[in-house]
Amino acid sequence: MKALIIYCSDYRHNTERIARVFAEKTHGDAINLRDIGKVNTEEYDLIGFGSGVYRESLSEKLIKLAGRTDVAGKQAFVFSTSGVGMKYYNHRLIRLLVSKGAVIKGSFACKGSFSAREFTDKKVFDFMARLSQGHPDDRDIKKAERFISRVVGLL
Repeated sequence: MKALIIYCSDYRHNTERIARVFAEKTHGDAINLRDIGKVNTEEYDLIGFGSGVYRESLSEKLIKLAGRTDVAGKQAFVFSTSGVGMKYYNHRLIRLLVSKGAVIKGSFACKGSFSAREFTDKKVFDFMARLSQGHPDDRDIKKAERFISRVVGLL
């Protein structure tokens, strides 16, 4: 099995840490979206798409790349990091991949640290930012390892 992990991690590199775990555990390739040219999926059995959450959505650049990438019949998964660590943000990209014929093997999300003051002055986000500090942490990494082990086990 050969895996490709494509990720967008522009802010604090939270998503990159998770992408590297996935690449290491699958002995696959991790490529930052900014370093990718045309994606040749022919040689890969599994493709992971990951992003931080920016303004309540995964990276638009990643979504556009997924939209023009041939994933028909490919095994795929989606992952994200955000201040709240919810899989909810992955749904839009999952729907797109399914519509293009990908076989979704899972969805992963965990918290990623952020500074609320860089985005808003609303106090509720200050509280969320305090809860997210230090993430992804060792527990998040272990969860990512268990997730990718299950995904690989499903292939």
